[in-house]
Amino acid sequence: MNKIFLILLTIIFVVGLIFINLFANIKLKSPKTNIKELVYSNSLYINTRDDTVENLLEDLRLKVIRNLDRLVISDYTYKNNESLNTIASMYGTDVNTICSTNYIEAIGLLYTGKRLVVHNKRGLLYKVKPGETLTTIAKKFKKSEEELLLANDKPGIYEFQTGEYVYIPGAYLRFKDFMVPMFNSKITSGFGNRIHPIFGVLKFHEGIDLKQKYGTPVRASCDGKVIFAGWAEGYGKLVILKHFKGYTTYYGHLSKIRVKVGTYVNKGQIIGNVGATGWTTGPHLHFEVRKNGVPVDPRKVF
Repeated sequence: MNKIFLILLTIIFVVGLIFINLFANIKLKSPKTNIKELVYSNSLYINTRDDTVENLLEDLRLKVIRNLDRLVISDYTYKNNESLNTIASMYGTDVNTICSTNYIEAIGLLYTGKRLVVHNKRGLLYKVKPGETLTTIAKKFKKSEEELLLANDKPGIYEFQTGEYVYIPGAYLRFKDFMVPMFNSKITSGFGNRIHPIFGVLKFHEGIDLKQKYGTPVRASCDGKVIFAGWAEGYGKLVILKHFKGYTTYYGHLSKIRVKVGTYVNKGQIIGNVGATGWTTGPHLHFEVRKNGVPVDPRKVF
């Protein structure tokens, strides 16, 4: 009740300020100004292009959403380089909730104009798939049916429909630390011993080769710092990233390098483009993962 009372007081105060400001700006042409002129005065109407008024109303809307006990679901359009922490605080939730609901595996995959589903409660907003029921969903997330009905403010006989959202309190998706650095790529040469395609001798392959078209964006497999960006024998144009717990990743044969040494990059961020520089028979990405300097099979960390 105290929260609702404070919200109502805030609304009354803001609306009062708006109307005081509007009436204060009315300039009567003469003492003979009639009611008709007053009613049709532009000063009486809120200009929706006034950023100050719009921002004030938006802040008020978000404050109401944050303080409501019931679940509120909203659409949000992502802006360039916007922090997910900022968005989460606006709606009274957390970054894990936003990433889980929108299946955001990596911050670097976000782009301006991307539509996000945000809500004011912490946990997963799960979209019902064909054939799923409340029973199967509750079992999947190890929740009771009663708990889910209560969390979603639904009656005991309610049946969720395909495409409908179900709020799962306290549930989050867990993404792996590393991701495949290119979309829709195919492994053409695996990790381990192989006949070298140029020299024709048995040689240990310290990474994997991923096939994609020339110029395809190459993305950081994990959050990290650029410790090398330049030319290296055999690798051609190469980027090396340093990660947590002694991990490093190598991105070789690039046609273009898009990062500089010393910069930090997000998982999923574009760091270069597929090329055919160095010792190679055609366009592809040579990708390595090393642990304390020792090569490991990348497929074990994806």
